[in-house]
Amino acid sequence: MPLNESDIVVVGGSLAGLTLALASAARGVSVQVLERSTERTQGGDSLSVDLAAIEKTVGYDPRAHPRLPVVPAYRDRHLTTWPALYGWLRDRVRETPGISLHEGKTVASVKTLDDKAEVVFEDGSKMLANAVIGADGYHSVVRRAIAPDTPYARYAGYLVWRGLVDEKALTRPVSWPSNGGLWIDFVQGYRLVAAVLPGRDGSMEVGHRQVTFAWFDAHRDELLRATNRLTPDGYLVGTLGRRSIGQDIRSELLSMVPGLWPDIWAEAVALGVQSTTSLSGAPIAEYLPEKLVAGPLAIVGDAAHVVSPMTGSGFASGVDDAAVLARSLAQRPQGGPVSVALQNYQDARLPYVRAFVKHSRNLSAEYVNYASKVEVA
Repeated sequence: MPLNESDIVVVGGSLAGLTLALASAARGVSVQVLERSTERTQGGDSLSVDLAAIEKTVGYDPRAHPRLPVVPAYRDRHLTTWPALYGWLRDRVRETPGISLHEGKTVASVKTLDDKAEVVFEDGSKMLANAVIGADGYHSVVRRAIAPDTPYARYAGYLVWRGLVDEKALTRPVSWPSNGGLWIDFVQGYRLVAAVLPGRDGSMEVGHRQVTFAWFDAHRDELLRATNRLTPDGYLVGTLGRRSIGQDIRSELLSMVPGLWPDIWAEAVALGVQSTTSLSGAPIAEYLPEKLVAGPLAIVGDAAHVVSPMTGSGFASGVDDAAVLARSLAQRPQGGPVSVALQNYQDARLPYVRAFVKHSRNLSAEYVNYASKVEVA
């Protein structure tokens, strides 16, 4: 299908966008997905997933061949890596009829034209669609069109240093259960969440796995403002990418490792901190939506609602968005207005996601309050 015409367009071909595309196709709704990058290999390191919910939503079972590499985390949740989940979803998209994935397409803006939506690309070209769904993350272009007065997510008061390290790079394997589970620890105002994950090839053999860590740090506001990631009024406009963290910061973090984290994780954290391809600094954003829809425009996933990783359900909430929106699109009468289906999606999801973000804010406030008290002490 050419890019100058479409029924449903999804802006963003990362996790939320691919999930929505699969959910739509599973219900007989064809979509075009626009992604600015080519095939991605990097992402948010580790993720909590509900395998049964994924199967129900996208129509493929991640527990069957080809399997998604996971380890148990807690209750009915499992852990996987961002690259593994992205690759699994992308492979399913490539083999699913009714989905067109267009990579290398950067969307500059979207707007409504009567009952249609217009997509404007960075090169100046345009296309029309009956509906445009933003799955383009917490810097969402589509959100700016839906909520121009509140386009950005607000800073939650802390960032997370993230790393993913090959176990074979360590002097000795991590003595943590190979069947998974999260380590969570609070020390001197900092928080560490760590786990052992399948290796890049899916292996769970000791010595061939990966070690992930998330180091919560509520003392980096000055750094974020100095690097123009945080606006004076508290909105996030950027993150600290893997190659944008200076050696001074790395050296400071490295010096803190022995006094904070137990031996079981210390070597992996130290190695990750020193790696220019592993360590990233993600300022935690939270976005409380007033609406998810405006005419032929809608948003899902992090474009619609951004929460703290302490909820453990960021991706899971995006899966629920995809299931509800795809079902609403599939149920619209033949030739009926897409805007009605989008409104049904908003009616179903908005009360829940607003409560979810408020819960996230409470968790963040508790952590920042704890960290500030320890700092004063």
